[in-house]
Amino acid sequence: MTAIIRKYWLPVLALLGVAAAIAMVNEGNRAPAATKPVFQPAEAPFSSYIFGPGIVEASTENIAVGTPVSGIVTEIYVTWGEQVKRGAPLFKIDTRDLDAQLLPARAKVGEVEAQLFSATANVNQAKQTFAKAENHLQVGESLVPGVSISSEDLANRKFDVAADKALLASAEGQVQQVKAQIVSAKAQVQQTEDEIRIRTVRAPVSGSILQMKIRPGELAQSGVLATPLMLLGNDTTLYVRVDIDQSDAWRFQANEPAIAYVRGNANLKTPLNYVRTDPYVVPQALLTGDATQRTDTRVLQVIYRFDRASLYPYVGQLMDVFIQAPPVRSTPAGTQGSRRPNGNDKPVPDGGKS
Repeated sequence: MTAIIRKYWLPVLALLGVAAAIAMVNEGNRAPAATKPVFQPAEAPFSSYIFGPGIVEASTENIAVGTPVSGIVTEIYVTWGEQVKRGAPLFKIDTRDLDAQLLPARAKVGEVEAQLFSATANVNQAKQTFAKAENHLQVGESLVPGVSISSEDLANRKFDVAADKALLASAEGQVQQVKAQIVSAKAQVQQTEDEIRIRTVRAPVSGSILQMKIRPGELAQSGVLATPLMLLGNDTTLYVRVDIDQSDAWRFQANEPAIAYVRGNANLKTPLNYVRTDPYVVPQALLTGDATQRTDTRVLQVIYRFDRASLYPYVGQLMDVFIQAPPVRSTPAGTQGSRRPNGNDKPVPDGGKS
């Protein structure tokens, strides 16, 4: 029986194993089925173009509102999406420590002002005494020395005038000193009030509250933060900041047509109007999620505006932007082919200055 198994079944099992291995190899070499994109990408509206991802921002840019001092948030005066005017209060940092300093500072002003009243009264009294002494001396000087008035009496009258004059000067000096103390005390009150005032953070421009990351009772840190306490911007007019790869920057011309498509719906599009070009090429910071996007490149940032009535995206939303541009082959040999952002399409030769 064992001999029969070895003679017939073992070769059959070996052939089955080889067949299974071949089937597995063929399955592994089979090309994977193409996955459908999550959304249909926009098609380029121009035969020759520059493509760049764009992000919607407010016309004032997105302003990260901060606080000059760290502290506990006690009041928030706005809500998400609210339109505010320049100077409107946004939120308030705890001022209880300054309120405690303000009471004695104001009391100090009242105390010193009371001293001024007493010092002024002393000056008035000293003036009267000095005037009486001067009048007494004038009467003595009109008399005949040694006959109507003695020389000693006349000398004493002159001494009284000098002494009363010194007392008047001292009293006036005391008034000036008290006035200086009043100025100092009021300056302390003013400084404390100013510190209280700046703890109410106000809108630097008119615009809309785009984002809020603070709540009452939380600690608001001063300085530059990775996540702003509050984001503000004038979204009446919206801009699109487009990142143009540095390898395509030389082809860009400001006066060429540009069209933006809303990411996720190629049917939503709008023409763009050129605003400006940031002249400094910066490291790429906008990551779109595209697997082919490089993160080690630099980009030229171009800002466009569009009519919000034709399209209503959200601030911070990604858009696909196509800018009409000359074909790469149109660049004359031996030239850099750089084009100026102001629309001057004359190429700049190598070594030339724009």
